[in-house]
Amino acid sequence: HIVATGGTIANAGGEYDSPGNFLTADDLVEELPKLEKVANITSTGISRLGSSHLTPDVWYDVYEEIMLHAESDDPPDGFVVTHGSNTSEETAYFLNLALDTDLPVVVTAAQRGIGKVGHEGFKNLFDAVRTAASPKSVGRGTVLVANDEIHHSRDVAKLASNRPDAWESSNFGKVGIASPNQPIRFYRSTDRKSGTDTVFSLSGTPLEEFPLTDIHIAYSALGEDNTIVDAIADDAAGIVVAGFMTGGGASRPEGPSQSEALDRAAENEVPIVMCTRGSYGCIEPRGQELPGGYGIGGDTLRPQKARILLALGLTETSDPEELKDFFETY
Repeated sequence: HIVATGGTIANAGGEYDSPGNFLTADDLVEELPKLEKVANITSTGISRLGSSHLTPDVWYDVYEEIMLHAESDDPPDGFVVTHGSNTSEETAYFLNLALDTDLPVVVTAAQRGIGKVGHEGFKNLFDAVRTAASPKSVGRGTVLVANDEIHHSRDVAKLASNRPDAWESSNFGKVGIASPNQPIRFYRSTDRKSGTDTVFSLSGTPLEEFPLTDIHIAYSALGEDNTIVDAIADDAAGIVVAGFMTGGGASRPEGPSQSEALDRAAENEVPIVMCTRGSYGCIEPRGQELPGGYGIGGDTLRPQKARILLALGLTETSDPEELKDFFETY
């Protein structure tokens, strides 16, 4: 079952400000008749937007669409979510944590729009359907398929523009290969929990109570002062720091600093998740000393992924030790 949200993979007009520039879900299927050789396809359109325009309401709609079919009397063998590239990794990780199904869920995207030289979207869609239809994909959580590669949603990030090899799982590498004219192959799995093994559920959290948009990301850089953190702290449900590789924010020998502002926010019981601004490395979940125990290490998660886990975690608890457990588990 294909769930379409828009993105470059469906963009036929070169513009991103109008739904009319995107193919519908049914149009995508019709443009790629070879899909019929791989699986019996059904499709639903959720939105026709570039991924930079998406908000949590689209996440909820995609979640509900997948769960509706997964819990039906005749569920599909798997799901493909077509998506814009910029936030594809975020949607994939959200679904990985929130969905209560072991059926395969595959997010795919493209870097070059329909009609552009080198358009790779239909190839990615074809490989995503192959992956979702494979029994080997069952129980692996949500994955992202592009450029003949299968990446786990927890680890993958888009690291380049325009190039079809934009996605990389920096710390651990891809989990499998979707090579042409070969079976879908997986080479490793992850111990981090997903799907039916997570505690998260959206059933008790209305969209208006989902705290994602109240969690902000602060970037550490040389000489960064208190301005941004102090500006967001009073109304923040949490703050994620894209910190230095050693796991800290910016400090100054004189004058107000980012680190001091983070201390103040923690004193006011705002959870602070410390990640790095780099592509590699691990920040120990229990290794961040901030007032009240509100300093949480983001493990190997990139800041945009840590924001999602914190948002889902806050739907379950506000206790900082329990939030740290989530970052050690997921």
